[in-house]
Amino acid sequence: MTGNLAVVLLRILSLLPRKVSQILGQITGRLNYVFNTRAAKISRENIELCYPLLSTSDRDRLVDKSLRHTAQTMFETPAVWMGSRQRLETWIENVCDETLLNEAKEHGRGVIVLLPHFGNWELFNVYYSRHGMMTALYHPPRQAFLQPLMRGIRQNFGNELVETNIKGVARLYRRLESGGVVTILPDQVPGSGVFSPFFGHAALTDRLIPRLIQKTGARVVAVTVQRQRNGKFNIAWQVPDVGVYDQSETLAVEAINKTIESCVALAPRQYQWEYKRFRERPPGEKKLYRFHKPGGLH
Repeated sequence: MTGNLAVVLLRILSLLPRKVSQILGQITGRLNYVFNTRAAKISRENIELCYPLLSTSDRDRLVDKSLRHTAQTMFETPAVWMGSRQRLETWIENVCDETLLNEAKEHGRGVIVLLPHFGNWELFNVYYSRHGMMTALYHPPRQAFLQPLMRGIRQNFGNELVETNIKGVARLYRRLESGGVVTILPDQVPGSGVFSPFFGHAALTDRLIPRLIQKTGARVVAVTVQRQRNGKFNIAWQVPDVGVYDQSETLAVEAINKTIESCVALAPRQYQWEYKRFRERPPGEKKLYRFHKPGGLH
């Protein structure tokens, strides 16, 4: 019953015109800011860490805008999951530097796409269907009834999704070894990894990408899906920090975080700052996101 209700709600939201979804997102994001919800508190703490030189007023404006963009993504996403390709193609206004993807594919050793939580990153699934099929890692939802639903929705455009487990990672290796394309969200907190600088602060970062590169010889490109003033989107490809190919795993991981920082710099207000990127910290560091809870050290 719960699963059926979830599908009905998603279907209803997916039918809303894009502009209506974005207006609802703007309103929801503003309410999050005004009522200082948990999302607002997390966003503020992350922005204070990553942009310590911002004035209080500039920081507050960035928190407000970030919450609005994140809420817009939330309301747009049902249409991105369930809408027709013909409809969603009209949402994409520009594609910049697509030759970077084509050149990486011509290399013949597979391509790793770094897709940060920026803008409406879910729309990349629609865009990439122009180029064939990709394989992407995803975290299944905690609610069991949602898992098959989400998997089916996200495979709506012919792409392959694999879970973040041993079997899924093995599938990524096979895809790259056959010259295919895999997409990874590089700014998620992994179950295990290494602490590496992200905006000057140690962030637990996955070692999977450097290991995929070293084993398969894959090329790497980064991409963002940026919301424009008119509500449509710009797909922008960019070259990663050259250090991603370093034999040193530590330096390669640092380069991945530098690449994410470069993507965020395009429009910091569109980054998903409400994500607990610094949930895990090195031993002895102060625990973050402890709102109304006793402080402490890791």
